[in-house]
This record gives sequence, structure tokens and C-alpha cells, in this order.
Amino acid sequence: MREVKLNSLALGINNRREPTRLAAGGEGATFLYAADNVDIDAQGFVKRRAGTTRALEEAVHSAWDHDGQYGFAVIDGVLTRLDPAGAGLLKTPVRPAMPRASVSYSLGADGAVYWTNGAEIRRVVDNEDRAIATPRLDSAPVLSLTAGALRAGRYLYAFTVQGTEGESAATVVQQIDVPEGGGLELSDAVLDGMAVNLYLSGPNGEVLGQTQAATDGRFSVLAPVEGGRRCPTIETAPMPPGSIVRHFNGRMVVAVGRMLYFSPPYRYGLYEPASGYIPFPSEITVVEPCDVGLYICADKTYWLTDFTGSRLQELLPYGALAESAVRSPAAKAAYWQSPRGLVRADMAGGVQNLQEAAVAFGPAERGASLFRSFDGMEHVVSTRAGAEQSVAVARSYMDAEIVRKGTQP
Repeated sequence: MREVKLNSLALGINNRREPTRLAAGGEGATFLYAADNVDIDAQGFVKRRAGTTRALEEAVHSAWDHDGQYGFAVIDGVLTRLDPAGAGLLKTPVRPAMPRASVSYSLGADGAVYWTNGAEIRRVVDNEDRAIATPRLDSAPVLSLTAGALRAGRYLYAFTVQGTEGESAATVVQQIDVPEGGGLELSDAVLDGMAVNLYLSGPNGEVLGQTQAATDGRFSVLAPVEGGRRCPTIETAPMPPGSIVRHFNGRMVVAVGRMLYFSPPYRYGLYEPASGYIPFPSEITVVEPCDVGLYICADKTYWLTDFTGSRLQELLPYGALAESAVRSPAAKAAYWQSPRGLVRADMAGGVQNLQEAAVAFGPAERGASLFRSFDGMEHVVSTRAGAEQSVAVARSYMDAEIVRKGTQP
């Protein structure tokens, strides 16, 4: 294998060619079989990579950045907000005692940063870690019959809790048969001090409207009342925690194993168990929303434009390595590592494998990626881990290089 001097013209990494057949084109242009601790610019010139400085001495994992404005990471077991502060970082602790589990983040339209680690799903608001939804009642209260002036018929009812995180999921819908001249009541000490809403249908009706609200656990419906607003959280449940959380088209999207759950519009903490999910043949490893659709990687790479009837479109016959996705603000694209190399996805459902034709990879289980802008160059730096470890780097203009693990910036 021949060496390539710095400032030589490189055509990118190619380990599919024989090491003795890397030269191509004129002016000394050549492919590289491997590159260690260098950068390759847009013109193909090889430059020695600048040195690095350790920014944090603590144990860090699950780092996330929002367009260079602020970020989050788990530092020594504490979920921490990171803000630029001169040449350093301002660290604000948010939640202690975080387990050693990867954390996924997503910025919601409400300005909160949502996170999940497979065991919990929560959000950060003004540096305070909070629940994503008001907990619903552990059990459904039961109305009792009493004397009154209600018309005879079958009445449907449910309860919700109004809290700081909005209105909870409704309890299971129950029914009660009321005789002519009857009424309904409830006195439950367990509910005392909670803001609880009662939703009730008319006689033999199907639509539940808000009838009463109480903070002392006491309800009494003795005469016909005009139904109020419909219950917005009927037949919903709290969103389960997962490995990935994202926001798309007004909905929160959570990957849990091979299931993709999605919330009703702008009710991020809830989902509809009857219809608010899409099953996939294998575990979901990447979910990346774009302007007009959603990339989903499981057994294959799919494209979805909405949750109200559009069909999944197959884009690639393979999926992605877990935790390997990153967004490039400059190129307006998403990137992730696949079993066959780095994939670039544009904002409209177009994907391209940048490395498959030139670079052969061994098996890997997961990855990590970051977007790097330095000295006029833009790179996506991506590491593969598991059965095989290396670091792949792709420039925004579709060239690619490989550097060995341990030399990434």
C-alpha cells in the first residue's frame, strides 16, 4: 500500500479496490484505502486534522444539541442542560439519578424538550423536569342513583383530571341506567383536592359533554343540563416511554420496540390505543421527521407523509444502526449509519447511500453521529460500534472517508 502525502489530491476512501489499484485520474489523484487523523476538503486535498481539547472531564452520554443554541447531556448520572458560556459551557442540573440508558430528545412546538430513555418519558420546561401529561385517575369513580328530575335512559360518563400538565386521559367510559325522575351523585374522599371533570351524555346519547367540575370529590346531577364541551381525551392513554421521541406535523412520535406510537395533534402526552400506532416487522432504530414526511428505519427504510391514511413507502431494502442519526442544518438533511454505510436523506423523501459503492463495512449494532463545521469544511462524523468499530466521515457534497475509532474530533 502506498502512502499519500499531505496536500495530495484524494478522491475519497475506497476499500473495495485492491490496495495496489487506488490511483485514478491525472494529477496524482488517488483513492485512499484508509485515512488516519486527517481531513479531506472539497477539492480533494488531504489536511492534517487539528487537535482536540476535552470540554468535560465527567462521564458523559446521550449528548444532544439544538442548532448550537443549547443542548442536553447526561453527566455523571445527572440530566444536564448545556449553554455556551464564553469558551466553555454552563451546566444546569435538571434531573438526578438518571440510569445508564441512552436518552432520546425532541423539541416540541410548545418549546419544551421531551426526552425518553425506554423507562420514562418526560419533558423539560424552563430547566424543570416535568411529566408530559397529567396522570389520570388510578380507578374510575362510580356514580350512584339518587332522586332527581332526569329523564329515563342510559347515560354514559367518564372523568378526567385537570392539572398543570393539561387534562389527563379520561377514565374508561361507564354507563348507568337512570329511571324517570332519577338523579346521579358521587362523594369520593380520594378525589378531594383534585380538579376533576365529569363528562356525561344525555339519555341514550353517545356524546359525552362536560357537566360538572369539582375539587372536593362531590358531584350531583339532579336535573337535565345542557352538555358542555366534548371530552377531548376520551379513549386515550398516557404515551409509553420508548427508545426514540420525535415531533412531526403537530404530533409526538415515540418508537417502542417495533411499534411506532403517535399522539393526537398537540396532545403530546397521550395516544389512542385503538388506532394511534403503526407496527413494523422489526425493531425501529431511526425516526427522523422532515418538512413533508417522516423517515422510519426498521427492517427496511420507510417514508410516511401523515398518520391519517397514507401508506408506508419503501425507500431502501435495509434499515439503520440504532442511535446513529444526526441532522445537518447546513445541508438541510438527515444522516444515519446503515448496515451498508452512511445514508443521506433530504427533506422530501429522497435517500442516497454515500458509501456503499466504495466502502465495505463489517457488522455493527449501533452508531453515533455528529455534524461538524470547521475551517470551511462541513462533515458528518459517524461511528459504528458493536461487532466492528470504525468512524465514517461524509462531507455534505457526498464524498466520504473513514478514520479509525479513537481519532474522531
